[in-house]
Amino acid sequence: MSSAESNSSEQPLNPKSEPDRIVEPPPSHDHPASFALDPHHVFLFLLGLRLLNALSIRTFFQPDEYFQALEPAWQWAFGDGSGAWITWEWKSHLRSAIHPTIFGVCYWATAAISDALALGSHARSELLLAAPKALQSVFAAVADFYTWKLASYVYGRKSACSLMALVLTVVSPWQWFVATRTFSNSLETTLTAIALYNWPWHWTLPVDTGSQNPGKLETQGLRVRVRNPDGFGEDSTDELTRLRRALLCAAVATILRPTNILVWCTLGLLTFVKDWKSVRPTCTEFSTFVRETVLCGSTVLVISTILDRIFYDEWVFPPFRFLYVNVVQSVATFYGNNDWHYYISQGYPLLLTTALPFTLISMYRILTPGDTISEATPEGRNALRSLCIICLVLPAAFSNIAHKEVRFIYPLLPALHVVTGLQLSSFFEPMISPSRTSARSHTKKFLVILLLALNASIAYYTSQVHNSGLINLTTYFRHEFEDAYLPASRPSNMTVGMLMPCHSTPWRSHLQYPPTSTHPGIRAWALTCEPPLNLNASEKARYMDEADQFYDNPSLWLKRNMSRRSPRSSSSSSGRRTGIFGPDYSARRNLGPKVNADILEAARDEEFWETETESRTRTGTGRNRKPWPEYLIFFAQLEQTLAVALRGSGYIECKRLWNSAWHDDWRRTGDVVVWCLDPSRVNAAASRKMGVDVGEDEGDEAGVGVSKAEIEDDDAVSDPAHAAGEREREREREREGVGVDGQKVLSGAKEGKGPKKKHKQKKEQKERGPGPGKRVVEKTFWKSRDVEGEL
Repeated sequence: MSSAESNSSEQPLNPKSEPDRIVEPPPSHDHPASFALDPHHVFLFLLGLRLLNALSIRTFFQPDEYFQALEPAWQWAFGDGSGAWITWEWKSHLRSAIHPTIFGVCYWATAAISDALALGSHARSELLLAAPKALQSVFAAVADFYTWKLASYVYGRKSACSLMALVLTVVSPWQWFVATRTFSNSLETTLTAIALYNWPWHWTLPVDTGSQNPGKLETQGLRVRVRNPDGFGEDSTDELTRLRRALLCAAVATILRPTNILVWCTLGLLTFVKDWKSVRPTCTEFSTFVRETVLCGSTVLVISTILDRIFYDEWVFPPFRFLYVNVVQSVATFYGNNDWHYYISQGYPLLLTTALPFTLISMYRILTPGDTISEATPEGRNALRSLCIICLVLPAAFSNIAHKEVRFIYPLLPALHVVTGLQLSSFFEPMISPSRTSARSHTKKFLVILLLALNASIAYYTSQVHNSGLINLTTYFRHEFEDAYLPASRPSNMTVGMLMPCHSTPWRSHLQYPPTSTHPGIRAWALTCEPPLNLNASEKARYMDEADQFYDNPSLWLKRNMSRRSPRSSSSSSGRRTGIFGPDYSARRNLGPKVNADILEAARDEEFWETETESRTRTGTGRNRKPWPEYLIFFAQLEQTLAVALRGSGYIECKRLWNSAWHDDWRRTGDVVVWCLDPSRVNAAASRKMGVDVGEDEGDEAGVGVSKAEIEDDDAVSDPAHAAGEREREREREREGVGVDGQKVLSGAKEGKGPKKKHKQKKEQKERGPGPGKRVVEKTFWKSRDVEGEL
């Protein structure tokens, strides 16, 4: 009797499930081979990996990494006069203050620690540079960790599928390239991964079976998710706490990026609506979900509103402004339009790289009705289907927006890695499982090595090579300031100007050293690209930002927007200097003997630097011309244009940084070139590379690809009397057929030069620039100026 009762008690509650269990292969988490990992060891490994990842990246990706996080954070920590570049998005209240506040606290704490330890300038600068990277590495490690925890819940902790999901997130080139960058999308991805793990997936099961524990409820009347028999991290956490964690993280992610709400709207429908006539969870679960959604959403909204009020100094609601400006006004299209298939043809391939084929096969298996997905738990099967649908719905919705970027779908990557682990495990498990070896194991091992090598190559190139010159540029300026300016007996400000597309380099977060009334620093200006806000369609069609105006006609832009004063080095000697460094006699003549033009020039430049932030939003007028900096930076594709436009200016190349082998933006092709006014900063190799002949006398300085004759010609601006005599002597030499260097200058066939020699000389002349034997007729733009009108 007792035996019969025992046998009857072991019968399944649902008799129809018995044949299915006979047909289905045993789940992978019951396989003899165990792939269980200790959660603490996994997190410490991921934390160390991402810290190394963050501190080793040497490339530039997109400006939002700095201008939507670190620049407003720098101003939050150090005040309005700290030299941060605050873009139009923050002035128009489009962004939540939560993200920059996090890094602002990081900056403030780092500065306090530096002051407490009395660190030197260099050590303090390096610490401020590394602090936000270290903080972001923690966020990235948490995202990886919860991706693995979600996979362990879906497939089982001992399953090979969960191990493959962890491997995917570790070896992903996209993760290595982007995860430790301070994008709001990176933090959004972390919050999404945490919320997905804590989501009540077991509520998607029918009420009669529960979560393999029918009838087992908590005191709140909520069904309990499956417990791992060997214990797993936070499995003892009650269901209400889990739900609140999921909803709080989802709310913060939505505040950061309002488009994230599509994830949770889709997931909510898939979780609670079985069909149009019924819902899956119990009434208690549904009412609890609604109540907690309102409670958690309101809490996050109140905190965000208070932070925004403190940050913006007025009551604003950034999510509404974000959607209104980017969607209703379509301002986002100002920064580029993409094809409708962008996320299919570029988005997913960039996110997944070598894992893309396995992802497509996994999604096909999961969404095929006849495939039971025996590798997953019952809750896991529903979770996989929901994740696949989300990964299809979001790109489809975002494809209707003209401006597209891969990082907009970056929050889907944890879900994609969990889904991909299914087929990746099925393909490679026979190779790693002792009980399931096959003859093709060697071929699969070779394929694994090939895929890992390809991923490593992509990760190395994107994080160490491509666009590396832009980051090295900021390092060069910091070290220049520390080596040449701070140790000087009378320290002065270092001035930098960037003739590059807007936001081509990091700003104060990497330049560091903001100038103050008591300490010198690095002053810099760059071209802007403010969008056409509040303009009609016709005005938007004609609108050109400052960077577009410059690249449309660089020479004309320089004439209209740059100071017509000759660029001068602040370290020039007091003796008489030739060329553009000479005293400006014409200015004194026009202004009268009582007015010192140099003093007025310095005052005007100081006024520009004091109003630097406001100047960035203007296109440049006669009263707001940018001063010539000591360091002028541009991409190599502008080199020939600027060599002609700025001939005789005194600028010489002092640094050339390799940036990229190719670029999709023609304005950013070539090396990053640095011209400077101080000849002491130029090494002999750089001088030879520029084709500059430095005379024996240290006072004779050559300019950018120019000859001594051109410098003497420019003295017509500095010393009219001296220049008049030089012009008269030049005319005599021309009548006699003698060049400026004392050599006879013959023309055409009289020189007796063959065609090959002529071609060679023309080529050399083109590379060298205008020389003594060839004078450019057009005058430099500062040679005819109205000094009184400017001052």
